[in-house]
Amino acid sequence: MNLASTPETIEVELKLGLRDCGVDQVSIALHDLLHREIRAQTDTLKNAYYDCQGVLHEHGIAIRTRSVGNRHEMTVKVRQAVESGLSWRKERNMTISRPVLDYGALDGLPFPNPVSTVIKSRSLDLVFENVFERTDWRVTLPDCDLMLSLDKGSVRVDRRESPVSELELELISGDVNQLIEFGCQLADSLPSFMAVISKAERGDRLIRSAHPMQDLKPRQRGDWLDWLSRALDPLSGPAPDEAYRALEALGENQALVTFGESVARGDLPLGLSGWMIKLSMESMRGAD
Repeated sequence: MNLASTPETIEVELKLGLRDCGVDQVSIALHDLLHREIRAQTDTLKNAYYDCQGVLHEHGIAIRTRSVGNRHEMTVKVRQAVESGLSWRKERNMTISRPVLDYGALDGLPFPNPVSTVIKSRSLDLVFENVFERTDWRVTLPDCDLMLSLDKGSVRVDRRESPVSELELELISGDVNQLIEFGCQLADSLPSFMAVISKAERGDRLIRSAHPMQDLKPRQRGDWLDWLSRALDPLSGPAPDEAYRALEALGENQALVTFGESVARGDLPLGLSGWMIKLSMESMRGAD
């Protein structure tokens, strides 16, 4: 629950998938990078996601309730385009008195007609939940204010489960380029990869028993970068063979020499996620 967020905003976020990393490792990496101690705060977050036969997911909308102790909020997120490893989502947060949907608040929001229909008919069902420990660090840079959040836990659907181990860097205010630069520097100290699978998608794929690369076909460079991220994600196993295939397809010989052997073994070499973020930025600029 990011209390620094405004009730209605564009959430700008960079996400790193981690392996074998906890609070201590992130704190040390932050100290080494900033040369000062950053106070950490850890809470238990309980999230519940709602949908109706996949209608919300189909239209790129996620509705959830979140509880931290006796504080509760309802959040509506609208998926936007992904650029240069960043997710851009319209987000609205509403305080609620208990962890149930406030249909009255949802009635007044602009949704696509199929989504409005299921809301008006009160047809949303609880489709999956996740519980995780979130540790926050507030980082203030000269031209940028960030919230770093380490999430450790799992997404659960019936008896199916997918572990969550990710570090989110959210822009509170300031220069997005500073967010990217800081994220790359921090990533170089942690075994990580540029993550693209949201918790909402993770839950949806568990519901459908769908592999994270199912329904996707890489056609251009950016698609192969997405493919690499999905192959490295624990939701896919991970899948070292597919990760190496994506690394080859990206055509970066130096990266293949530097990371290829480790990726083929199923490891996460230091520097991989920073390289992925930078390559994503280059691909975006090339598309302009």
